[in-house]
Amino acid sequence: MALLVMAKIKITKGNVDKLQPPAKGQKLYMDEVLKGFGILVGAKAKTYIAQRDITGRTVRVTLGRHGVITTAQARSEAMETIGLMHRGVNPNDRKRARQGRSITLGDAAELYLGDKKLRSENTIKWFRSCMRLHLSDWQNKPLAEITRQMVNVRHRRIGETSGPYAANSTKKAFDVAYNRAMKQYEDLPINPTINIVMFPEYSRNAAISAELLATCHKEIQAILHPIRRDYYLFVLFSGLRRESALVMAWVDLDLDKYTLTIPKPKGGAARAFVLPLSDYLVEILQRRRAENEQLFPGSPWVFPAARSRSGHISEPTLTPKEKAAMAVPFSIHGLRHTWMTAANAAGLSPYDIKMLANHSLPKGDVTAGYIGAHTESLRASQQRVTDYLRSLI
Repeated sequence: MALLVMAKIKITKGNVDKLQPPAKGQKLYMDEVLKGFGILVGAKAKTYIAQRDITGRTVRVTLGRHGVITTAQARSEAMETIGLMHRGVNPNDRKRARQGRSITLGDAAELYLGDKKLRSENTIKWFRSCMRLHLSDWQNKPLAEITRQMVNVRHRRIGETSGPYAANSTKKAFDVAYNRAMKQYEDLPINPTINIVMFPEYSRNAAISAELLATCHKEIQAILHPIRRDYYLFVLFSGLRRESALVMAWVDLDLDKYTLTIPKPKGGAARAFVLPLSDYLVEILQRRRAENEQLFPGSPWVFPAARSRSGHISEPTLTPKEKAAMAVPFSIHGLRHTWMTAANAAGLSPYDIKMLANHSLPKGDVTAGYIGAHTESLRASQQRVTDYLRSLI
């Protein structure tokens, strides 16, 4: 924007009132009495400023708009501001520090959520849930006032009331919000979660051993609910994540080509992939299509549900009665672990296992950077896992 420095004037209310907006850009009028005091005139506003060189660089500080503060108030504030600059203090740095120290946890959360970085719906849901369930009373609290002792006490309290996994997860949510704010406000103190020692976490979803798999499979086959039963079998023989299997739609399947498209896996649409299917997986899907036509005619979902708002099953965990009757109870993620264990035992390469499981290939691995998914090759690998699993049951 064009800026024209005019001859000095005596800055008084009357003189400022008479100043006309420039044809374009802005005009700066400096006071003839107080050196460094000025009025910046634009098309829509007149703004009082203080200006002085600090270590060879011109620093300008905005004092306020004419009409919002009086000329006398602006002159008084200019004298104080110019005095600071004369001592080498940059008032703008102080202002930024005050802004940084006043930003709240809620502000930091919005900064994190407002980033352009693509985040999956599940990541956003997790973050909001942590903030709502365990940090709601801190949303209006400035980050600079949240101490190391406070976060330590909160972490231990969540561990006692909601469990260690919830406590650790909440700590991670706090971290991403705080660290995002630190990128913008450099005067924030160090993240106070440095005073947190994470609770130990152990695998809650262990794979089913080869020796127990036949028993587990027999118990799954005995489940009376046909849709949940086929859901468990599909996850066991495909290695799909819980959510990806829940939202499977017929429009994403090509049974003639033995493929399933996963449009929004973990990581969002950017990680969409095509999963090749084995003969047994297609057999499960053909059974579901035939039975669904009788039970849920017209449903777009592979695993539909009558009482679900989404139209598909949303909570596929075992009922307490089913779990109590099982010699080998399992979790959904445990079935995925079982598939990966079987894939390794069947002799698949680590690259094939990662691509079928939709895991990222190692970034530091030069070879991995040249490998792309080949559906036909991966279908053969998928079939090997199916054949291995079926040999155990």
